Amino acid sequence: MADSTLRKYIWLINTILDAGKITFKEISDKWDNSTLNYKGTELSKRTFHNHRQAILTELGVDIQCSSMRENSQYFIANQEELENNEVLNWLTNSMATESLLLENKAISDKIVLEPIPGGREWLPILSQALRDNLRVVFQYTSFHSVKNNLSDRILEPLCLKLFKRRWYMLGQTVNSGKRLIFALDRITKLELSSEQFMYPEDFSAKDFFANFYGICSDGYSTPTRVILKCYREYPKYVKSLPLHPSQEELEHGDDFITFGYYMSPAYDFIQEIMSHGDDIEVLTPVWLRNIIKEKSDSLAALYK
Repeated sequence: MADSTLRKYIWLINTILDAGKITFKEISDKWDNSTLNYKGTELSKRTFHNHRQAILTELGVDIQCSSMRENSQYFIANQEELENNEVLNWLTNSMATESLLLENKAISDKIVLEPIPGGREWLPILSQALRDNLRVVFQYTSFHSVKNNLSDRILEPLCLKLFKRRWYMLGQTVNSGKRLIFALDRITKLELSSEQFMYPEDFSAKDFFANFYGICSDGYSTPTRVILKCYREYPKYVKSLPLHPSQEELEHGDDFITFGYYMSPAYDFIQEIMSHGDDIEVLTPVWLRNIIKEKSDSLAALYK
């Protein structure tokens, strides 16, 4: 699907979602003023209905009509498809933000964005590798190694993941099948191999990361029951943006709420807990509580 066509599909989905129900004339008027319509073309009913069919076929989003009258309204009949489809949800949100920025270039100096690290230049190559099940040859500079070996590595890509403004590649080694994660901004060279591989039929990217917060799956990777006690105003932030899909509220107090999780509290999760200082207390498991305590003691020692 061409990039410009996809943008039009996402624009149409967002336009109908924002309105709830909307007539064709209202959609057409919005298209006249859209930044995507840089050629000033009119949205015909034939093109609109072709887009409707393509959106259903290619994206699985069903745009239905309330009646067959002239002023009939259009709406998204299966909004749960957007809620359950992470990629489509991300596309609609990101393109909606992009459209907002383009339509408000006059106030661009009043909108502050976070810088994005490098690595996006490798996305087209990795996308092709994932589509065609091709091995990749690359060189990598690790933050953890004192001396980096810049010899070529060969990997069979399994998926891409975006976490905290960085893209990561999960792949398996050719000989051992060991699964490793690499940050795209630390790749210094990347090429497609002509060698295809058998993509594992039982692998699911969503299931692989389901128990983790972030991308790390270190020695604490066994799923376990985690209970956090959040104090003062912080429970409101945790409720509005859950730390993990398994999050549930357990106990309410005057100035706290406890939250329960079933997850693997690996490095990224520990770093996230530490970043919130005394707003979060780990109650269980005890070993995780002890790790947080040891790190807190080390941090306090730096300021003595």
